[in-house]
Amino acid sequence: MGKIEIYTQHLTTAIDFFQKDDQMQFNASLLLLINIGEQANRLSEEIKSRYSHIPFQQIRGIRNRVAHDYTGIDYELVFDIVNKDLTILKPRISDLLRAEIASGNFDIQELKAAQDSQFYKHIDFKSFAP
Repeated sequence: MGKIEIYTQHLTTAIDFFQKDDQMQFNASLLLLINIGEQANRLSEEIKSRYSHIPFQQIRGIRNRVAHDYTGIDYELVFDIVNKDLTILKPRISDLLRAEIASGNFDIQELKAAQDSQFYKHIDFKSFAP
């Protein structure tokens, strides 16, 4: 979600988002939405039920739509998701991560691997530390 925020921080309209740098930010954001859906789907049913205020089914639905109907994606809808829905979702997911890491439900080695990855260099992992 943080990368999507970086990619869209100065874009104020859906068409700007879609056209910026020959659609580079748009396409990168679509890939990241797929990744978010994949990661959310990996959570156990127990965790999903504990955090029922997080719309896991819709997160997975967006992932499926982007992955399977790529040419039919409405850039205005994606812009709304990125600017509205992710703004609401990010603190909820952060709270989930913080709580589940603290309770030992997440693999600390996997967390360490993510911390060491250049892919996630923009994330403040200290805020999730147990």
